[in-house]
Amino acid sequence: MPPDQPPEDAPGAVPADIRAQVMPAVLDELARWGVERFSVEALAERYRLDAGMIYRHWGDRQRLIVDAALADLETWGEVPDTGSLRGDLEALALGVGKRINSEVGRAFLRALVMGPRGRHDEETRIMFWRARFAVVRQLIDRARKRGELRDGITTVAATQILLAPINIRALYSDAAVDDEYCLTVADMAYHAIARH
Repeated sequence: MPPDQPPEDAPGAVPADIRAQVMPAVLDELARWGVERFSVEALAERYRLDAGMIYRHWGDRQRLIVDAALADLETWGEVPDTGSLRGDLEALALGVGKRINSEVGRAFLRALVMGPRGRHDEETRIMFWRARFAVVRQLIDRARKRGELRDGITTVAATQILLAPINIRALYSDAAVDDEYCLTVADMAYHAIARH
């Protein structure tokens, strides 16, 4: 069982060598079992890691999963800033498509799909999607400041209009999400949210 006390370090303060050892194992376990069946003990046994060390640094399985999600988000790189809403949407759609086409990106997306389990895993997913939303929000907020968004468009709706089709395609097929599809989705998103 995990200790009741908080971890010794915040996830960002975990030594680099420990993160390098644990994070790939976490991503692999999530790809195999999803969020619901993810277990620190099984992870530790399969990869010959010390479960106590994991709990000392991350505190619990939820923190470990969310830290892996945040590390995955870092691979997105900078939020696109092309100077226009259309350009930003295209760049973001292409970047998301590229990430989803990677083995880790698609596995992680599928691991976070809602299953029939309890509230704990729903909270884990919400934490992940909030972090992803915060990345995309920057793009939408810039467009709003430039006066490029039509009235009544919320940041949540704009984000979902762009990302949902790309995510759904990746969830239902192993085929690559091609650039043409990403650009088509970006064009539709642009026409849905832009001031005309």
